[in-house]
Amino acid sequence: MAGWATICVLAAVHTRPAPPALSSTVFSLATVDAVSGERNMNIVTYAMPVSLPQSNVWAVSMFRGTVSARAMIGRRRGMLQILGERHADLVPLFGKSSRRDVDKLAAATQMGHRFVHVSEARQDLSSSVEVAQAEVVVAILEDCVGYLDLAVEAIHPAGDHDLCLCTLLAYTPMAGAARGDAPLTTSFLRENGLLPAAGQLD
Repeated sequence: MAGWATICVLAAVHTRPAPPALSSTVFSLATVDAVSGERNMNIVTYAMPVSLPQSNVWAVSMFRGTVSARAMIGRRRGMLQILGERHADLVPLFGKSSRRDVDKLAAATQMGHRFVHVSEARQDLSSSVEVAQAEVVVAILEDCVGYLDLAVEAIHPAGDHDLCLCTLLAYTPMAGAARGDAPLTTSFLRENGLLPAAGQLD
């Protein structure tokens, strides 16, 4: 009987109602690998500020084991791009494929998207993070809404993700902001059939 009781408890746990799918901003994380220097992008939807603006602390959660997660954790740097609705076509490429199999930037260029190359902000010497001060150039979508230059301060396991607490070093608006583009959201993706009703991209 004890065995059946255990099975019933486990079944109850797994059939527990899930919370509703919430809408969140869709970002693309631009990274540079510390060893190979390869540039890459992925999709991030678990990202948000977690302090008052003057503290400049952001949380970014990434699926463990991806090329992008390895690059950001390895260098403790990344640029979080705010995508616009015009970038919805990039979600399957950036979010459902791996840099191990495809050069995402080259594929995005073939799709008609263009990139600019920008230098990372210099790290504040008062920060607890130690990173090389040599100039690192990162590819950014030229018409994204803007990008946040982040330095990873702490990393915490979060199930199948790694949660990075980051200092925002700089924010730069891009062409999408000048046009007044609406930021891309998971609600927009669901409404346009690019994301399952209860799905997330991370």
